[in-house]
Amino acid sequence: MPSHSPPGLHTVYGLTVETWVPFPELQRARRDAAVDAVFRLGNVPAELPGCAKRGARFQTAPGRLLVWLDNVARYLIADGREIVVQPDDGATESDLRLFLLCSPMGGLLLQRGCLPLHASAVATERGAVVFMGPSGAGKSTLAACFQRRGLRPMADDISVIHFAPDGAPWVMPGLPQFKLWPDAVERLGSAADDLARLRPQIEKRAFPLREGFHAEPMPLERIYILRIGGRRELESLAGMDKLPQLLRNTYRAQFVPGLGLASSHFGAVSRLSQAAGMTLVSRTMDEGPDSVADRIAADLGV
Repeated sequence: MPSHSPPGLHTVYGLTVETWVPFPELQRARRDAAVDAVFRLGNVPAELPGCAKRGARFQTAPGRLLVWLDNVARYLIADGREIVVQPDDGATESDLRLFLLCSPMGGLLLQRGCLPLHASAVATERGAVVFMGPSGAGKSTLAACFQRRGLRPMADDISVIHFAPDGAPWVMPGLPQFKLWPDAVERLGSAADDLARLRPQIEKRAFPLREGFHAEPMPLERIYILRIGGRRELESLAGMDKLPQLLRNTYRAQFVPGLGLASSHFGAVSRLSQAAGMTLVSRTMDEGPDSVADRIAADLGV
């Protein structure tokens, strides 16, 4: 039997990461796995030297990204190799981990040449199916519906695309948990009060997926783009209609220009638009997630 790592060595999105504390949100890595990136505590500057672009809570420069959240921490992401964390006074360890795995993780993936999509993913017999869309589109809830129907989740909120040597897109396994509102938790047959809140002041819960999680990469089968508004319909996209959807739904696309990655990022989304089947899923405001899942399941034949 292979030996496993001590606390602080984990795997996510196809990377082995060394962390300063255990990250219970992540899967453990093998003890002998080569480390791809390090998460550590350290001093982080308040201003990024050579800043190329600024946003509300970030600064970017080629190879560097500074992200911060008031009362939590500042994060410095460097060369796709490390995330340095300087906690604010009174910050909790759970908040440090939660926010590191959002924008800072997205920046690290972009720096490494990966294509992170704002999407959840499930494994099917034919390959990985991705549900892409903005916050509030129902990505996590839809993936949870399919998990209840026997499919195995692969990622929640961030789905990472790697390209094989032959150019085929593959989906990498992400975090083995859903982030769900209480009503979605109840639909899965669990009690929201039994699950930890992501933060004490919000209702969203962490729903662990240790048992049913699909932890291996899979070839991409199809991307479904979730849209609220209009009629209930599925529309297969072709050609140039795919490209703006991928550009719009790249996770933390606002970091791309300042990181000096505009050309390589456009190349990646162009390759994916040519290789992947994509379907736009429109739903009315009153259509529930189970009905949306029924329509997608019929389209997929699962």
